[in-house]
This record gives sequence, structure tokens and C-alpha cells, in this order.
Amino acid sequence: MKRITFNGGSIVTGDAITAALLEYTTTAVDSENSVTVDITVLEESGETSIHTLLLSPASQFDVAEAAGISVEDEAQRFPVPEMPQVGLLGSVETGDSAGRTAADINSVMDRINDRQVM
Repeated sequence: MKRITFNGGSIVTGDAITAALLEYTTTAVDSENSVTVDITVLEESGETSIHTLLLSPASQFDVAEAAGISVEDEAQRFPVPEMPQVGLLGSVETGDSAGRTAADINSVMDRINDRQVM
């Protein structure tokens, strides 16, 4: 179990959720978008509830160990949420056209770099 402290309070949640949240927030820093994520939190009563966190490039967390429940119980009670995709969305080209597109992009980048050197 981990206690996550942030501006405005703290919550206790599972290790896996905390790891996913920190990894995701690091990714979100590269984006200018804010997103919300629903995570399972351990309340003072011992019950769990869903909290919605607003994540943005300005999100800051302090994470510390927290006394809690067994590893087995934690895995069952604190499922890792599906994180929304941040950044650019698109598709991946395959086949011959992908190589030509990559070559075109490289050519353009080379020309840009040549102008910056001058």
C-alpha cells in the first residue's frame, strides 16, 4: 500500500495503482492536456471507493509506504485502472509507403537542420 500526498490532501491505494499512476503522469507531462483517472482508494473505514484524480503536466505527488492489507487482498481490491491515452493519436503505416514516408520526413528534417546551422 502507498500513501500519495498531493496538493490538497492524501489518499491510500495499492502499489500497482501507484506505479501505474506515476508512470502515466510522467507520460502526461509531455502533453499539454489534462485528463481525469478513476482509481480505487482505501478509506479510513477500511472500505474502498473510487476517487477521480485530475492529472496534468503540473501534477506533483509524494509517495510513501502505508500500512495496509495483504498483497493478495490488495491485488483483488485495487485493480489498476485503464489510463486514457495522451498526446498525439494516429496510426502506424506499414508496407512500402511507410518507407517512402519516413524518407520524406527525414529529408525535410535534414533541410531544416541545414538551415539552422547557417
